[in-house]
Amino acid sequence: MTWLTLGASAIAFSVAAQNRQLPPPSTSTPVSPQTQVAHGEDAEFLLDALRSSKAEMQMGELAQERSKNAAVQQFGEKLRADHAKAADEIETLLEPLNMSVPAEPSTEQESHHAALAKLSGEEFDRAFVPLMVAAHREAIAKYEAQTHANPNKQVSDLATQQLPALRAHLATAESLQK
Repeated sequence: MTWLTLGASAIAFSVAAQNRQLPPPSTSTPVSPQTQVAHGEDAEFLLDALRSSKAEMQMGELAQERSKNAAVQQFGEKLRADHAKAADEIETLLEPLNMSVPAEPSTEQESHHAALAKLSGEEFDRAFVPLMVAAHREAIAKYEAQTHANPNKQVSDLATQQLPALRAHLATAESLQK
């Protein structure tokens, strides 16, 4: 192989790594592609997904406490359980990045929680259910984008695995609006 070919290969690898937002290759400890999650957009998606899962867990608990409707309470339990599992899976993907993992939902999510915490019964349900419809539609769009456009198999697989639960949550929330 000529020096020109080697140089061109190195440049192509470097550009490909930058486009995928992967850290440059390391000469120290090798990392398997199956265990590596890229920084950048992947980490941003994972952190956002983790915040959202934590918010949904709190919203689920709130629904169990504040609603008088058994169907809304059951939905709250399902939200709490499913999103706790999702949060664990997301945190596992974030561990190798050595990033600080958000302990709390976003400021916007916390403000929704605070507003709902002041309500109860039917008043709570009228505010909670449309919020869950909107939140799950938004989450589904974000997760679907990861399944189609993300070259990172771990992130794509996570999104693919989470979509059925998110769609089920949306269907339940929509049925509770009627």
